[in-house]
This record gives sequence, C-alpha cells and structure tokens, in this order.
Amino acid sequence: MQYFAIGGLERLVERLSIESRSRGVDSLVIAYLEDGPIRAALEEQGVRTLALESGPGLHPGLIWRLRSVLRREQIDVLHTHHLGPFIYGAPAAVLAGCPRVHTEHSHELYDNTRRKLLGAMMAPLAEVVAVTPEISEFRKRFPGRCRVITNGVPLHPVEPSMRARGRALLDAEGDRFVLGCAARLSPEKNHSGLIQAFAQLRRDEPRSLLACAGDGPLAEELRSEAARAGVSEHVRWLGSVQNMDEFYAALDVCVLNSTREGLPLCLLEAMSFGIPVVATEVGGVGELLAQGGGILVPSKEPMVLSAALRSLAAQPELAKELGRAGKSIIDERYSIDQMVDRYVELYHEIAKKPFARVNVDSAPCA
Repeated sequence: MQYFAIGGLERLVERLSIESRSRGVDSLVIAYLEDGPIRAALEEQGVRTLALESGPGLHPGLIWRLRSVLRREQIDVLHTHHLGPFIYGAPAAVLAGCPRVHTEHSHELYDNTRRKLLGAMMAPLAEVVAVTPEISEFRKRFPGRCRVITNGVPLHPVEPSMRARGRALLDAEGDRFVLGCAARLSPEKNHSGLIQAFAQLRRDEPRSLLACAGDGPLAEELRSEAARAGVSEHVRWLGSVQNMDEFYAALDVCVLNSTREGLPLCLLEAMSFGIPVVATEVGGVGELLAQGGGILVPSKEPMVLSAALRSLAAQPELAKELGRAGKSIIDERYSIDQMVDRYVELYHEIAKKPFARVNVDSAPCA
C-alpha cells in the first residue's frame, strides 16, 4: 500500500493482516511512500512491516527494490491496494515469479486517459478484486478476470462507559447532537459542503456538534471555512485518531459527504456500532444504504444533506431504528470473518497456479 498513515484502506489492510494470521497467513505489510501509526499497530500484533519511504513522484527503481524484497522474503502472494502500489508491485512480482492479487477500491482512479491505458495494460498481471459490484462492472472494459470481495468490519457493542469517554473527549456535554465524519481532509471528501450543511443545521438545531476525524492537505483551509461559516466553536478537528472505537461510540450520526467513493470503511464501521449514517450516493454507498441503515442524499447538495441530518435529530426513534438495521446488515453481509475467509481462500487458490518467472532463478519468490 502507499502509507502507514491512518485511513480507511490502511485500517482494512491492518485488520486483514491481523485476522488472517489465525488462518495460517504470515503477512509482510509494505508501504512505499511514508511511515505512520498503522505500522506500530501492526507490529504490536506480530505482523511484520517494511517502510520504503520513497517519497512522492515516480520511482522506477522501486520495482527492483520490491523484487528484491519478494525474493529475499520468499513471498508466496503479493497483494496490492490501489493503482500506485499496483504500478510498482505487479512488475516486481512478475520479475520475482510471484503470484499477485490486486484490490480496486475505487474506479475513480482511472479518471484520465493515461491511467485508463495503464490500467488496461497492467490488468492481466494480477487477479483483480473489486470491493463493490459497480467497480467490478467498470473493470469489465479491461482484460482479465475480476471478482467481488466486499470490505468487512467486526461488530462492536457500545458500552455506556465507552460512549461517555468518547463524548467527554469531544467536550460534548448534555444532550448535544453529535455528528461524526471519519475521512481524509482532501477534496473528494467534500468537507467544504459538509461545513455548509452543518452551518444550516446549526440554525435549525443549535445543539448540533460536528467531529471530524482525519488529517490531510485541506486542514487549514477547512478550519478557515468553518470560521467564515461561524461554526468554529462547534466543530472538533481531531486529526488522526488512534482510538476510533471511542470516536464512533460518541456519535449520534455518522456523515460522509464525498463526491467519489468505493465502499467506505467509515460507514461500515459506524454501522457496526449501530450508528445511523447519512451519506452521498456515490460509488458503492448507494448499494450499501439501499439495504437500510441510513439515509442517502445526492452529492454536492448541502441543503439536502442538512435536511437529512435535521430529520434524524428530530426523530431519535428513527435514528435508533436505522442504527439497528445497519448493525444487522454488517453482521449478515459485511463481517470481517467473511472478508478474511474469502481473501485467504483466494491466496491459496492463486498460489497453486503456475506464474511465469522473468530472468530469475528457481527459488520460489525468494
């Protein structure tokens, strides 16, 4: 993957690596751009890690560094996430004669001609997994097979003490109506539109508070936008949050205002806590919430988003009903065990297939 920073994809890789250990899979998790707290969390659970810290920009030499790692560590299967790691990882695995799996978390990465061409050229180099049927349908335009393995999360009972600790950390006293957004502070998450919606909600529901977990390039700009909207005192910018359990437990509603998504882990996590969600109908979000658990709103419509949030503030019983429905959906269709079992089965399947080796000796992925 790219980073050891805290994010949805990174937390998914963390859980997959940890949970697959009990199924006999020993993982080495590699990030090639920058180090971060996910690395320490993995190592505390006995998962090996490697931070290459190559920095931004193109690094063709990274292919050879990865090839050496694959051979030295005798890796049986290379699993890449997102386009960047695929660009470096797939050729390295070919050179090492190592089977490979690639997971696509969003087809929006192929939003220009060069990336589409690159994706088409490299698609035959791996067994491709899509996290939603929509992404799988998009991938049909490229060569190679694509199967769907949806993201999964563990179920979480919310203890009153955990909720109390979480709300205390947010300084959410009394009957504050707490909205939470767990997302990188980057353009596609559209926190700007969320601030507009929240400012309107504050006029109608003055007990509202917004907590944003995540960091990113727009941090200072968004703080300024909140100030201009007059809601700074009611927005908590938390940065990278280590204890996400307490964050979710503190919420009344989880909100995501993205303009593009795959299958966002933050919505699955909130639903696993029994928290109702309000999210824009992009990527796999529409299919997820069509099953229940929350309210769908159109993208880039802050007033519609505000109205949906207001409806849950005014109808606590509806919010509870949506929360219960969401938790049942996670248990039935998006559990961590289902996801891990399917990936482990895939690892064993492709490890048995013959893969061509290019200019290397006969040692297995050494």
